[in-house]
Amino acid sequence: MTNLPESTTLGPSTSGSEQSLLEVMDVRTYFYVDEGILKAVDGISFFVNREETLGLIGESGCGKSVTALSVLRLVSSPGRLVSGKILLHLDGDAINLAQLNPSGREIRDIRGKEISMVFQEPMTSLSPVHTIGNQIREAILLHRTNDRQEAQDIALDMLNRVGIPNPTKCINDYPHQLSGGMRQRAMIAMALSCHPKLLIADEPTTALDVTVQAQILDLIKELQEQFRMAVLYITHDLGVIAEMCHRVAVMYLGKIVELGSVRDIFYRPLHPYTVRLLKSRPKLIKGSGERLESIKGNVPVPLDPPPECGFYERCPEAIEGRCDIAVPELIKKEDGHWVRCFLYEGTG
Repeated sequence: MTNLPESTTLGPSTSGSEQSLLEVMDVRTYFYVDEGILKAVDGISFFVNREETLGLIGESGCGKSVTALSVLRLVSSPGRLVSGKILLHLDGDAINLAQLNPSGREIRDIRGKEISMVFQEPMTSLSPVHTIGNQIREAILLHRTNDRQEAQDIALDMLNRVGIPNPTKCINDYPHQLSGGMRQRAMIAMALSCHPKLLIADEPTTALDVTVQAQILDLIKELQEQFRMAVLYITHDLGVIAEMCHRVAVMYLGKIVELGSVRDIFYRPLHPYTVRLLKSRPKLIKGSGERLESIKGNVPVPLDPPPECGFYERCPEAIEGRCDIAVPELIKKEDGHWVRCFLYEGTG
């Protein structure tokens, strides 16, 4: 990762800024397996401002979900957050989540209350032996009230807000009694029941049909405005990014290779990986006749990676003797637009 001073971490929002809610600084999360060290997240930095949506995008296996789990300190063994800072700005104070005990009271007070997460697959994320209402009330009783009737009323109100029909019946249902879309809505109701300042949405529309996907996306945007919260949206769907996000961070092999506004990424992409991701999108233009491009090869396994650009083996613009002997730093090309590539070395 680039050796940026903390006061200039990735763009106009600096450490301690009134607009900054979350700052991730040079975070590294490694998994210590028998074969070696798997560097799932290898020195990433980004910020999320209050009430904005940051999209985190990349191929499967690039480290998006591990990034989210690192923020909430939910990485399980043999994984470990080995270095970096994760600053959460609350009421003028900055809490470094990276220094908290993952099982301690302080981080448990933050999970669900200040930062909530909607996981990829609601059927495996919800307890199959507890009712929907029981699972939503648990968070409310932990963070908002000790009154069980008040918790019940809040849970019913949240189920109604997320558009679940007949919430008084649904609150007593088990997850297997609901459709995929209804389970996802219940997950969102649970995540937002304590009015968090940051929602991490980890591919919340995975395995849902197109109509339900659109409903879930509209629901998240509507609730974001109601609760004035920030959203970290993790996906591999470029169309969702264009609709939902203000800024985009493109990940590849555990690193952020490009970061900028949605307009920067879609209309002025710089990194060869970002360019080819965009070219792989199907275009709904009659008679275009264009053949979709594909990125050759596969994402390497980040197991004891060599000191080279992670995209070197797949990049048609790779510079031999440069890209294969060193890891490029993240450099600023223009205000708010950053790229990790030797093609732009010395041009910032």
